[in-house]
Amino acid sequence: MKKPVHCSLFTVHNQRGSALLITLLIIIILTSLTVEFAYDVYISTGALSNWANAQRASLIAKSGQTLSSKNLMSVQKHPYTYATEVNLPIEEKFGPDTNLTVNIEDENSKFNINSIIFPNGLTNENALSSLKKLFEYLNINPSLALTIADWIDPDREPRLRDSEYRAKNSELWSVDELKLINGIDKKTFETIRPFITVYGEDKKININTAKLPVLISLHKDMTETIAKRIIDYRESMPFEEEAQIVRVSGLETIGPLLLGRITVKSSYFRVISTAIVNEITRSIESVLDTSMKVLYWREG
Repeated sequence: MKKPVHCSLFTVHNQRGSALLITLLIIIILTSLTVEFAYDVYISTGALSNWANAQRASLIAKSGQTLSSKNLMSVQKHPYTYATEVNLPIEEKFGPDTNLTVNIEDENSKFNINSIIFPNGLTNENALSSLKKLFEYLNINPSLALTIADWIDPDREPRLRDSEYRAKNSELWSVDELKLINGIDKKTFETIRPFITVYGEDKKININTAKLPVLISLHKDMTETIAKRIIDYRESMPFEEEAQIVRVSGLETIGPLLLGRITVKSSYFRVISTAIVNEITRSIESVLDTSMKVLYWREG
């Protein structure tokens, strides 16, 4: 005869608790897997959407570059250039949550830093003096101009201690190269950048578009007062030829000395085209000459 099986209340509760615990663990695991899957889908979908927006923004930014080319071709029909900077009105509609801005800067309004050294390697003393004066006006140590001259000139003879250290001994291809030169930190670079260029074969400065610091740098006797008179004059009547500079009060003597260093018509322009699509931004920066040849191109 079999003995009856006795099951205590504690044993039954323990079994039920274990089953409940296992069930809860399964639910937790399934919930975690579901959440992780949903998150991965969300991230993947978001990444794909951002990628699509970025691609679209890049294409729209390139459209801005094309629009600028058309504008520059019309500008070249004028005998002189009188706008330092232009923000193009964009009439084309690219869709909702989309914005395009195009900014054109006149590179001939800036001081060409390569002009301080002649093509034959000799120092252009007038241009070097101008660079020193530009730095002085911007509260930068003018001796930095000598370090830059050593960076560009082909010889190995230092003007200052260590100024030939790792020097390129050739013209700058980009303004960004200045960051490689001893003594030019981020603050100094950002201060001089708006007034410096490396583009332009004739290296002339457009007196119709040059900003005050650049105008002041043109000659050792150029004062801030005289430079402001140039700006006042061109605002009412742009210079149509270089010789008209002598019409500005105070430039009767200095003016003729500037001929050969100044121009009234620009040939090089920097174009910054920025597109925003659903908060994703893409920008294209280029430098073009009057033939629409691309001299510089950067996407970011």
